[in-house]
Amino acid sequence: MKVSVSQFKSTPQVRDNLATVLGHIGAAAQEGARVIAFPEASMVAFESTRDELRAHAEQSSAGFIQAVAAAAKEHRIDVFIGVYEPSGEERSSNVFVHANRDGQIGGRYEKVHLYDAFSFQESAKNRHAPLKPNHDEVYVADIDGIKFGILNCYDLRFPEIARIAVDKGADVLVYGAGWIAGSLKELHWESLLRARAIENTCFVLAPCQPPPESVGLSMILDANGLTLAGVARTEGIAIASIDLEHLGEVREMLPCLAHRRYRIAAA
Repeated sequence: MKVSVSQFKSTPQVRDNLATVLGHIGAAAQEGARVIAFPEASMVAFESTRDELRAHAEQSSAGFIQAVAAAAKEHRIDVFIGVYEPSGEERSSNVFVHANRDGQIGGRYEKVHLYDAFSFQESAKNRHAPLKPNHDEVYVADIDGIKFGILNCYDLRFPEIARIAVDKGADVLVYGAGWIAGSLKELHWESLLRARAIENTCFVLAPCQPPPESVGLSMILDANGLTLAGVARTEGIAIASIDLEHLGEVREMLPCLAHRRYRIAAA
């Protein structure tokens, strides 16, 4: 299966961001990609204020998602994309939506770990996703027999949520991000992505927003942590092929998942 990641800087204008998203969907599909993953906050800039995010969530998210779903159906491609949705309170929900190739919403993942670090306070603008029994807050999508666990940015620093996705069958971990730039942040981003790939023997899709606000370095990694494709600093898409046969070979050679002696108990 060919998969792709998108890298672009979302702006305060939802309409402009949608135009970029639709262009990247079409370009990826034209290259034969079956899946495209977009960054966190693709719908509108994540540096927007709490009130701006709430207004966009209430007024624009439904139409934005509908347009993305229509493009997914038109181009016969599954799309994972970061949006903001109403939460029923002053803070918004930071959500990844899965629009499938039939133009339906296959599922959603609301961000569990909010980025209250490095002098940033995401929880002032977005709510923490509620935890559910059996970790049902973690969403894994099955696309042609390959399973994608959908995670969001700061989640990358918490390996236990990746293991929950793997326990739910994930072959691929998708980390859509707006990984904010700063001292050593590129090192953290790249090192943690490779660690999640290697320790879970999973493919990783990591679409990110570009510099200067974020670090860029969008990439597709194989289960050994090797970079299959990427976009460093510019806007664009990267495409690579993944397959379960290769994944099986890696997991047979390195059966660390089978060797586990500790398990994360269901909630």
